[in-house]
Amino acid sequence: MAETKNFCASIATYLTPPLSIILIDLLFYIPRSSDFWNFIRLVPFYTGIYFWSSQRSDAFNGITAFLLGIFADVMSANPLGINIMTFLCLYFLASRLSAYFNVKKFSYSWLLFALAIVIAMSFKFLITSVFNRMWVPINAATLELMLTITLYPLLASCYIWIERRYIHLEDRYEKI
Repeated sequence: MAETKNFCASIATYLTPPLSIILIDLLFYIPRSSDFWNFIRLVPFYTGIYFWSSQRSDAFNGITAFLLGIFADVMSANPLGINIMTFLCLYFLASRLSAYFNVKKFSYSWLLFALAIVIAMSFKFLITSVFNRMWVPINAATLELMLTITLYPLLASCYIWIERRYIHLEDRYEKI
């Protein structure tokens, strides 16, 4: 009985990050008549990947970022691979930055997120421009970047609540 309980707890620990990202993204994916608001559709993915890989690297890995990239490519009707590579780039940056900086204050985390998302969005900008064989309008890329950085505190507070509610800290330090 105890083994089943531990197994279910560990499965819940690994499923909580991707399911929380997908759930919040579905809330952001309400159809809109204006193209302006379509920029915020991928913001939960960016903030979620950064948050979970920097705060709970034990429950979020590169495979999860890869699967979320496939989901995002299918939902946004992008060519398969653009969001996958962007999410893997963001995951790599977030895991390296969180390993290098032991951030405890939210403002520093937000600053590191801004740095990571500028690099990841620049990478996405270049990939999309090469794929389409023309430059993506810089104002669209800048708007998406600014909306992503601006909405990070709101979405990070949602992810913090989900972590505190559904992933218990005892699971991280449980002894065998």
